[in-house]
Amino acid sequence: MSMSIFRELLDKEASPALGCTEPMMFALAGAITRKHATGTVKRVDMVGCGLMVTGVQAVGIPNTGGKTGAYLSAAVGIINGDADACKEVLHNIRPEDVVAAEELVKNAEFTLDMDNSTGKQVYFKLTLTTDQHVATVIFEDEHHTWTYLEVDNKVVVDNRKPAGEMLIPADGVDWNEFTIENIYNWCKTADISEFGRAREAVAMNTALAKDGIENPRGLQTARVLMQNIESGFVAGDELTHVLIWATAGADARMGGSDYPAMVSTASGNQGAMVVMGPWASAEYRKCSEEEGYRAVAFALLLNTYLKYLSREFVYMPPTCSCAATSAPAAAAGVAFIHGLNPQQINDMLCTSMIHMAGVVCDGAKPSCAFRMFTSLFGCIEAMMMAEKGIRASNVEGFVHDDLKVTVENLYRLQHDVLHNKVDSILWDIVKEQKVIH
Repeated sequence: MSMSIFRELLDKEASPALGCTEPMMFALAGAITRKHATGTVKRVDMVGCGLMVTGVQAVGIPNTGGKTGAYLSAAVGIINGDADACKEVLHNIRPEDVVAAEELVKNAEFTLDMDNSTGKQVYFKLTLTTDQHVATVIFEDEHHTWTYLEVDNKVVVDNRKPAGEMLIPADGVDWNEFTIENIYNWCKTADISEFGRAREAVAMNTALAKDGIENPRGLQTARVLMQNIESGFVAGDELTHVLIWATAGADARMGGSDYPAMVSTASGNQGAMVVMGPWASAEYRKCSEEEGYRAVAFALLLNTYLKYLSREFVYMPPTCSCAATSAPAAAAGVAFIHGLNPQQINDMLCTSMIHMAGVVCDGAKPSCAFRMFTSLFGCIEAMMMAEKGIRASNVEGFVHDDLKVTVENLYRLQHDVLHNKVDSILWDIVKEQKVIH
């Protein structure tokens, strides 16, 4: 591994996406199958891993006015989704498409169920049946990667792999080179031309965050905080400024914003936080744009570093990565602005990650932004503690003196205790609450 790996990881793991990953995947599956199954739609049968089928229920679908649900997500994709646009499949949905999609949901039969038997962390299958054709598409490992396509009982594409060969992005990574210190040094010293992705991320996620601040999206976590500055209840200091801008994008995105996000390691919410947290700090402290872009790149790479240590759980873990990795990574970007050194950042991250250890992911939803806010507040306190030489130590639960070992300890919790169990309980709860739609 050479130092150029950091530029490669920025380009690979930060990319634009419109809407939460779950409605995006459902819509993309609908758009792909519709290309191969013309005629009057009769049935849409969907099955997926637990967090796919639960996470699609409550988040807004872009360009629908904040409407939600698995059925409508698939239906708008069938009606006018742009399959070639991949993660931006919903970019051309118009009001008349939403009306047509709602009619489709009424007139055709839609089904949804959970299947965790595949062993895949990301799995989704959609079968579209019309009066003329039947088409099936399967997604595995990543939210935008379809590995199987069958049309009228003929296999068109089959790139599926056994569960034992699932995508693990960290395979091949030289962990002697991919370290916090090396990431830090590269972000400090690389030519500014290397940070183009960070520049794009700031522009994209600033627009998304503004939507969350200016409009009543999701739970309005950031917007309410800003309103309380105006009332005098909350101080308009740097900490508050960071919290507002770091969580506003998640508010917007969970509320169905029509603005895309620059994702971080497959998550738009995480991209919104790890980009806007350090950028807000740099902005408040009147740093140069270059300093801000370097801090944003550091946070993006730190989020990838933390998530890659999760092995097969990189793109959909049973714990909440928005709280357990993106909030610490965002705080690390703030620490970069504040001049903390790599050892202090290691200490801060160990304390930060452990304070949300075991917080499970119960699917994408408006309250994700509130959880992210809560975690980031604690992570910034951990930053202030690390600056004073204070940190959680290796006599405290999962914590180890070294961050890499701390994350590996948390991986054991995910693999041995939480894997498949959280999803099954959550799906039962969703069915009991009768919110499947």
